[in-house]
Amino acid sequence: MIRYRIILPVEWEESGVAILSAACFRLGVLGAQVTRTFAERIDSAGLTPKQVGLLAVVGTGRARSQREIASQMRVAPSLVVSLVDRLVGLGAVRRTRSRTDRRAHMIEITDEGRRLLALGADAAQRLDAELRASLSPAGRSALDTLLGELPDPLAEPRTATG
Repeated sequence: MIRYRIILPVEWEESGVAILSAACFRLGVLGAQVTRTFAERIDSAGLTPKQVGLLAVVGTGRARSQREIASQMRVAPSLVVSLVDRLVGLGAVRRTRSRTDRRAHMIEITDEGRRLLALGADAAQRLDAELRASLSPAGRSALDTLLGELPDPLAEPRTATG
């Protein structure tokens, strides 16, 4: 059997190391792992992380129309339609026509939606506690500081002047 060894240019190896050590890459991988674990924990309730996010956005009053929800969650309006359809099927939200704009649909959380949101919040709090437990006290403090400095993913985007 003939074996071949591929020798890569040093720049390629350095580029790979740069990517693997980059904060954006490491946070992205960790975020994907946390999202997957969260999804597993809410799956028994018939929910996905995006559905829980939609319930949270509507439940906190950050948005009422499907258009506002899409803007808040930074997702396509067509995805919001799909998420709302599924949540209507679960009895978690009601969709009604806007009284002021017949083209707009308003979304209202139901008692069942509040119950499902509470289940999602409990799963998130338990996962958060597990993540924090894996850190030293100094690490937990540093995480709190870092999270306070990072932009709120649901906040309105800043303009160049603001």
